[in-house]
Amino acid sequence: MNMYAQNATLKVLKQVKMLGEVLLVYEIRPETTEITPKKLEEIIRLKLPEKVKMQNNPEEKPLFFGLVGIIGQFIIPEEDGAQDNLEDVLNSIEEISSIQMTFITRL
Repeated sequence: MNMYAQNATLKVLKQVKMLGEVLLVYEIRPETTEITPKKLEEIIRLKLPEKVKMQNNPEEKPLFFGLVGIIGQFIIPEEDGAQDNLEDVLNSIEEISSIQMTFITRL
């Protein structure tokens, strides 16, 4: 490979960002006992940003006073603001009382 081709290849490689994905796990608590885990999952799926994936059939977590939350696992792109965007969406859902991150890892 000649010097010109090497320089062109290096420029392209510098411009391409090698971004991965991040797994986030949240404990999600419903606002009331009328909100079942399945309903909570459906509501969340409707509001998720396009680049965010949620696992199927999240684990149910009995809480207190009849409340049953879910353990939601989300895969987001590894980019600035993606986690904040997901948390803003989850916190904006009226049927969610609170969220708590329990695990995070790069995939």
